[in-house]
Amino acid sequence: MRSAWKSDAGLVRENNEDAVRVDEAQGIFILADGMGGGPGGEVASELAVTIAFESIMGHLPDLESTGTGRILAEALAEAHSTIAKRAHDTPSLDGMGTTLEIMFIRGAEAVICHVGDSRVYLFRRGALRQVTTDDNYAAVLARRGNISAERIPSAYRHILTQAVGVSQELVPEIHTLGLEPGDLFLICSDGLTEALDDEEIETLMGQYRTDLSDLAEAFVAAANAKGGPDNISVVVVEPLPAAAAETLVLPLLLA
Repeated sequence: MRSAWKSDAGLVRENNEDAVRVDEAQGIFILADGMGGGPGGEVASELAVTIAFESIMGHLPDLESTGTGRILAEALAEAHSTIAKRAHDTPSLDGMGTTLEIMFIRGAEAVICHVGDSRVYLFRRGALRQVTTDDNYAAVLARRGNISAERIPSAYRHILTQAVGVSQELVPEIHTLGLEPGDLFLICSDGLTEALDDEEIETLMGQYRTDLSDLAEAFVAAANAKGGPDNISVVVVEPLPAAAAETLVLPLLLA
């Protein structure tokens, strides 16, 4: 497994309200984009990635009996309740919340738990697709089909329909994906997707896929070249490189 990540404040905001937690050895990758004004966004995102990670690590012995999807949902729920309680107990943090993307990779399977408008993409066989669905008003209007995507006001992308720590009830999106050799995942905050469209993201993933550190740097540089209007955080993960997969599979075929 290979991975790389980078988080940058961008060119407009003074502080960085994104947080990232990566444990390649355990196959755990977490990203959060905080909101709430003042210090609230930074506190919410850092709490989210910390609590979620600790929860997953604590439940690893129960993985086979409980199931990965449930463990990730419970990790998200623990982050939600912790952030809500901290905001309740600290008036200056009232209203803070965050998006949360959790990806857990074991063997030939990736499980993703998602809330908010940060995204997870899969780059497979040279083509990019968005795995998660944005939890914002623009996505709701697009699904209803009452208005074309091009006519939806850009401001609607910033109106979240649910977020960790602030929503009365959370309904996380859970995805379980079988992996193929050479699959490449991108987890990112909306600071990237506000600046770059999917075609630009796809081009960069194809261009820099052999060096994931260069790819993470290229994403941030490209977003900042477009004005860097928000914090930019990216995590890129290749669970099973194509060359390694061939090496592993060949002996099995010969046997």
